[in-house]
Order: sequence, then C-alpha cells, then structure tokens
Amino acid sequence: MASFLDKAISAVNEAKESVTATAESVGASLTDAQKTAAASAETVTTSLTEARETAAASAETVKRSLTDAGETAAASAETVKTEAAAAPENVSTQARSVVDNALAKGIEGAKSWLHGIEEKKTDISSKIVDVATKAVAGASSSTTVASRDVPISTDNQPLLAGERGAETTPWWKNCCGVLDLLKTSTSK
Repeated sequence: MASFLDKAISAVNEAKESVTATAESVGASLTDAQKTAAASAETVTTSLTEARETAAASAETVKRSLTDAGETAAASAETVKTEAAAAPENVSTQARSVVDNALAKGIEGAKSWLHGIEEKKTDISSKIVDVATKAVAGASSSTTVASRDVPISTDNQPLLAGERGAETTPWWKNCCGVLDLLKTSTSK
C-alpha cells in the first residue's frame, strides 16, 4: 500500500510541476502579448502623428497653390482689361469679316470635298458592277461546262445528298446581292 501512496504522491507532484510550468508559460505569453500590444500602440500613435503632420503640410501647399492661382487669375484679368481698352474699336468689325471669310472658305472646301467623294463613289460603283458582271459571266460559262460534264440521273434521284425537293441556290447568287445590283443597273 505504501508503494501505491508513493505512486499517487509522485503523480500529484508531476501534475503540480506540469501545472506550474504551464502557468509560467502562459504568464510569459501574456507578458509577450502585452509587450507586442504596447509596441503596436506606439506604432499606431507614431503613424497618426506622421499622418497629421503630412496632412497639415498638404493643406499648406494647397493653400499656397490656391493663393498663387488667384493672383495669376487676377493678373490675367487685368492684362485682358488693359489689352481690350487699348484695342481699336473696329476690332469687332474686323473679327466679323475674318469669321465670314473663314466660313465662306470652309463651305467652299466642304462642297469641293463632297464633290470629290461623289466622284469616287461613282467610280467605285462602276468598278463593282464591272467585277460583278465578269464574275457572273465567268460563273455562268463554268456552269454550262460543268452541266455538260455531269451525268444525268435516270432515276430522278439527286446527285448530291441533301433534302429532297430543297432548292439550293449557288453561292454567287446569294453573295452580297450581286444579282440584285445587276438587275437594278440593267433595268434603269
């Protein structure tokens, strides 16, 4: 029974030492946390102080810039007033004449530009019609040659797989409205 008591006392002592070590570790951790919190508070305080100083310097710079801008605007206004007073009275008549001349030249230039564009449009349209005519003529002659080379089906079955009775249109008939363009140009 004595050995049982010795073992129990030994276990209690080990538990006591473990609790003491844990308490010391927790105490050290708390001390470290307090030190870290104090350092963080000091850093925040320093940052806030620096931010306040920067804001004050920026406000002073803005204030100086606004003052300089106001002085510059006042000087410019005074210069304009002086120059306006020194200008001859017929400036408005001269300015009106200059503006009228510039507008007349601008209108003439615009008319000339539009005329040039219309000429180019007509030239391009005729080129398109020529190309389309040649393409249709070439396609119709190749269709004639191709139709002679293709054997005629005697059992009324389509030569190519597809829907029965579906009418297929050659690509050149659907391409960009070439036939419509030719029809309208020849009917005029």
